[in-house]
Amino acid sequence: MKICVIGSLNTDMVILTPNAPDRGETVFGEKMDILPGGRGANAATTISKLGKDGMLVGCIGLDPFGEKLIAELKKNHVDVSNIKRTMQTSTGTSIIMIDSLAVNTMVGISGANFYLTPEDIDASVNKFEDCQILLAQMEVAEETIVHAMQKAKRNGVLVILDPKPAKNITMKVLEATDIIIPNEQETKYMTGIEVNGIDDAIQAGRYFESLGISRSVIKMGQRGALVYTPERAEHIAAIPVKAVDPVVGGAFAGALACALSEGKDLFLATRFACVVSALKVTKFGAQVGIPTLDELNEFIEENNLSNYLNGFNTSFE
Repeated sequence: MKICVIGSLNTDMVILTPNAPDRGETVFGEKMDILPGGRGANAATTISKLGKDGMLVGCIGLDPFGEKLIAELKKNHVDVSNIKRTMQTSTGTSIIMIDSLAVNTMVGISGANFYLTPEDIDASVNKFEDCQILLAQMEVAEETIVHAMQKAKRNGVLVILDPKPAKNITMKVLEATDIIIPNEQETKYMTGIEVNGIDDAIQAGRYFESLGISRSVIKMGQRGALVYTPERAEHIAAIPVKAVDPVVGGAFAGALACALSEGKDLFLATRFACVVSALKVTKFGAQVGIPTLDELNEFIEENNLSNYLNGFNTSFE
């Protein structure tokens, strides 16, 4: 059974700068790279690099940026047969500034991502017969993602929502969600709760439960993650590493889905996603920095993380 990802494909223009500019200020950066990205493409790449079977549904423009994104996905053995090409607009783009403290500031242009339609979903996945999990996020049109999520849920597919950007979230989206995985900023936007610690994250989990989403993972950056279920809440500590690029951008969601597809519970799956994310942020590029399964297993062994993972066999065999 496959993990289905419906989401964005973007070209990332990444600028390294001593500090991000204030409004009206000009700051000269140190370096710029043009890299493949998009939260959907990043999640699908993670799934493929970790050795699981996934599919990506999305939309690009008929332009060189789009072709380069397809080439990179193919190189990573991602199924690109359900990626639509449109002449109506250009491929999505993100401008990302990373400062000396590895904090990022981002401006995105949706472009072709918003030209994915409900009809494209039906043509790509029909009734989700071959899918075990749907990874959804809000960098495509709300009508399209709601259609996909509702259809997946009706057909018994586990729906995980990575709610980025949170401003696009509607009640229809939340009603079709089984597990939500917001970061601190997204949590505050949706709940009004500022996550300053574990108790705040638990309160946010309870808020999502009141909306009908009984399971949540509140991502807290360097403070780890809070996993909330009606039965229990558990704080998962972050793995200390020296961050080079803080853009996890879909790697956490993809890794979480991989572990859940192996039958692991949400707590252990979150631990696995934290390990993948820790290794990812030591590498530059939201997509090119995603580790392979071999790199991940080497990282686990070098850092004695078997106990952290409670003996979880990450070979996925």
